[in-house]
Amino acid sequence: MKAKKYFEKANKERFALGAFNASNLETIQAIVNAAKNLSSPILIECSPGEINYLGLQRAVHLTRSFEEETQIPIILNLDHGEQPEKIKAAVDAGFDYVHYDGGKTPFEEAIKIGRELSKYAHKKGVLIEGEIDHIEGSSSDHTDESPNVSKDLYTDPKKAKKFVEETEIDTFASFVGNLHGIYSENKHLDLNLLEEIRNIIPHTYLSLHGGSGIIEQDIKKAISYGIVKINVNSEMRIAFKMTLQEVLNNTKEIALYKFMQKPIQETQKVVEQKITLFGSGGKI
Repeated sequence: MKAKKYFEKANKERFALGAFNASNLETIQAIVNAAKNLSSPILIECSPGEINYLGLQRAVHLTRSFEEETQIPIILNLDHGEQPEKIKAAVDAGFDYVHYDGGKTPFEEAIKIGRELSKYAHKKGVLIEGEIDHIEGSSSDHTDESPNVSKDLYTDPKKAKKFVEETEIDTFASFVGNLHGIYSENKHLDLNLLEEIRNIIPHTYLSLHGGSGIIEQDIKKAISYGIVKINVNSEMRIAFKMTLQEVLNNTKEIALYKFMQKPIQETQKVVEQKITLFGSGGKI
């Protein structure tokens, strides 16, 4: 129960684990290098789209090989799983943690599916995260957009309580202004709402999606309110793409491993910044 160990440690010591998306070898290298440099436990996560690209078993084998080599605790997570059979497949493949995204599913049906998946995951010693609100945005480039969204779409604490109690999930992913993606301005969180959610489900771990581009003080406050997992994707993708583009525009080199080092290094810097902000350095 590696995931439970570190989630409990984060909850007790008031830090957050960084959950970093990856779909290729270079990004995994960047994440692991950062974690090793700062002695931090981490989550490496793959969305269904990233799994389709990388492969379910390859994600497991790559992660385990890096974990064995570096002795860094790596929690492998299926991020935003919507289809129950794919979530079960990740559990069976050896993932440590899975995320059921029921944000597009009618509430009562999401409870039913969440309960079934929770039982399935727990039988294999896997932690499960649940989501009932469609967390807006995406990991695309939103830098010409303002991070505004109706608060009517934010998490209803009473619904969160009902969902958690009836499914027995381990972690709840709330929507409190944490849009996915990078926008023209940094994102603010509704910290009062987050505190209300914390108080109504005090024994459930809390996850924060959309961790790119949130005001740092809001991140620190959210951790003090019980957030133990923060997802990061967009800032890493932007760093990787922009650096790779610059390198390719200024080299005649055709050996991939020779021009991939700088994109890896720049992505690693993003991960190290987040680990430092989240307070997970030195927590192994």
